[in-house]
Amino acid sequence: MKKLLLFFALAFIATNFYCQVGIGTTNPSPSSMLEVSSTSDGGATYKGFMPPRVPNVNARDAINPNVSDTGLLVFVQSTNCLQIWNGVAWENVYCFTANITFAAVQDFDANTSWSYNVDPAFYNVGADIWDIVSSLPNISNVSGNFLGCRDLDNPNGGGNFFHEIQFNNVNVLALTNARVAFDYDIYRFDNGDDVQYEVFFDNVGQGIVNLINGNGDYSEAGTIIINVPIGVADVRLTLGINQNGDLDYAGFDSFMVYGQ
Repeated sequence: MKKLLLFFALAFIATNFYCQVGIGTTNPSPSSMLEVSSTSDGGATYKGFMPPRVPNVNARDAINPNVSDTGLLVFVQSTNCLQIWNGVAWENVYCFTANITFAAVQDFDANTSWSYNVDPAFYNVGADIWDIVSSLPNISNVSGNFLGCRDLDNPNGGGNFFHEIQFNNVNVLALTNARVAFDYDIYRFDNGDDVQYEVFFDNVGQGIVNLINGNGDYSEAGTIIINVPIGVADVRLTLGINQNGDLDYAGFDSFMVYGQ
C-alpha cells in the first residue's frame, strides 16, 4: 500500500513539474511554459509585468551571467534602459528618452522643496508621536526621515480627530503626464484608526479618498500615485491620519509632484 501511494505521489509531482504555469490565468497559452495575465478578475483590475530592476551598471555587472544565460533581461534604473544579455555582453533593448522632472519633493531629508503645514503642530512626547522621525517599530517601507504617527489620541497635543499634513500648491503647467505620489506604511490599525487623503486641482477638491479603514490590527504598505489631468495648473495634497493606540504605527514619506 505504501509503495502504491508513493508511486501516485511521484507521478503527481512529475506531472506538475512538466505542466504549464499561469499567473492570473488558469488557461495559459499552449505555446508557453509560463503566461502572466494582466488581469485576474475578468477585466475589473489590470496590472503590468515588472522586470527585475537594478539601481546602476555596477549592480547589473554583479549578476555575473555566463554564456549559457543568453536572453537574461534586466532594467537599469540609472540609465533608464531595458537590457538583454547576449552571451558575451549586455545590449540595450530600449532606453527611455524622456527623463523624469520633479516639480516638488518632500522626503524630510535632502529633498524638501514641497512646503507644507501641519494641524495640529508637531509633538513627540513619550509614546505620543506626530513628528518627523527616523524610525518606528515595524515600519520599513519608508526610510531616512519620515512623517511618523503613534498614539494620536492623547493629551499631549493630539486627540480623537484627524491629524493633517497640508501641502502647498505646485504649478505643473510645464510638465507632461504630471503625477502626485507618496509612500505609506501602516502597522496594526484597528477600529478608529484611519488614513485619508484628498488631492486638489486648481484649488478644487477631488473628493476624500479613504486609504485605510482600520479593522482588526490591519497592516499595509505601498505607494499612491495620482494622475493629474491635462490643463490643470496647480496641484496640492492633504493627508489625514486618525489613530488611537500606542501599539499602532504609521509612516509616510517621499511626497512628490513629477512628470516629463
